[in-house]
This record gives sequence, C-alpha cells and structure tokens, in this order.
Amino acid sequence: MRDQVIVVEGKNDASRLKLIFPQTTIITTNGSALDENSVNILLELDKTHDIILFLDPDHAGERIRRLLNKKLNHVHHAFLDQNKAYSKNKKKIGIEHASDVDIIQALSKIKIVTHESKSDVTHAFLYEIKLKGHKDSKNLRHLLSSKMKIGYVNGKTLYHRLKMFNIMKKEVVEVLSESSS
Repeated sequence: MRDQVIVVEGKNDASRLKLIFPQTTIITTNGSALDENSVNILLELDKTHDIILFLDPDHAGERIRRLLNKKLNHVHHAFLDQNKAYSKNKKKIGIEHASDVDIIQALSKIKIVTHESKSDVTHAFLYEIKLKGHKDSKNLRHLLSSKMKIGYVNGKTLYHRLKMFNIMKKEVVEVLSESSS
C-alpha cells in the first residue's frame, strides 16, 4: 500500500486536518488559483503516493478537483456534504468549518478513481430512474450523492462520477430503494 497525501485548498483546512491527523502529509493548493508549484509537487508525489483530494464542497473546490483529477494518476476522492461545511454564521463554506466527526467520516469513505470503468450506467438509465431531466431530479441526485458520498453533482457530473468510481446501475437502484423505504 502506498503512502497517502491529502490535498486541501487552504492553510486553514490544512491546520484543521493536522489537529485530527497529526501524522498525515497535507498539501494545500493555495486556494482556487491552483498555483503551478503545488501542481508540480503533486505530480512528483503522485509517483510514490496516493493523492486524496479533499476539497471544499463549492464551485472552486470542484474546479480544482476536476483539474487535478486530469493531471494525476493515483487519485482518490473524499467528499464532505455542503451542509456540513458551513461556518457558524453560514456565510462561508469549507473543510475548516466541519466537525471532527464529519471530517473523519468523509475521509473514511474515500472513493478510488477507476481509469477503465466497467460501470454500466448510461445517460438513458439516469433519465429512466429520474436522476436527470425530471422535475425532482435535483433533489433525487442530492439524496443519491449524499448517500453514496460522491459530492454535490448535477446530471452530467453524476454520470461522470458514477463512471469514474465504477458504480453499477444495481448499486444506484439499491441506494434509491433504501432511501424511499
């Protein structure tokens, strides 16, 4: 098993994780700018480490996640639900605002990227089970993504994440069935 490195956006996120996991190597992207130096460090670490992307559940975090996912080979993802990442005054969102329990839980549900997916999920399937193209699709996607710990998604992102994490139709149906019971 390879050593792991956790990637977060800022120094406050890194400080927060160091309190919980003092022995863990943590790299910051220095915000949404994703500076070249951070990318070069991660490219070097990618040769010997598994890189866990644990980024803020907002637009900037998703942008960084997409960019790094394309550049790195040994990528894993950890997701924190948006509702667990708000500051006390509800004006800011980030890993740094989450509780220890929520951070530990998110990092215990790491998703591994599958470069050659065997997922049988199709766009037609997502439409058929009302995860795309229907009045309540957004709420249903939110429920599914929260239960599967794959981050906040729109229809297109849901499709890509299900493929990327090698999730099969059967698993999607099971999660939705459990949720409606």
